[in-house]
Amino acid sequence: MNLNGVVDDAALARELSRLCPHREHESSAVTGLLCRVGIHHWRQLALAELARGKDVRFCYWCSKVKVDGAVYEP
Repeated sequence: MNLNGVVDDAALARELSRLCPHREHESSAVTGLLCRVGIHHWRQLALAELARGKDVRFCYWCSKVKVDGAVYEP
């Protein structure tokens, strides 16, 4: 949270990463390799109440979260 009481995108990504059940434990070696080189399988949840005005997507294969186009790792 910054001085104005607004949550920054990195903190938002950390908090929201707990909501999405990524499937890293079910992924294959190939999907793990794809995530390591930056090719993710992005999914979007209905989070209008939690992240107003933000485009939030979760990688289905790893724990990364994308908020407004920037990728964060919790």
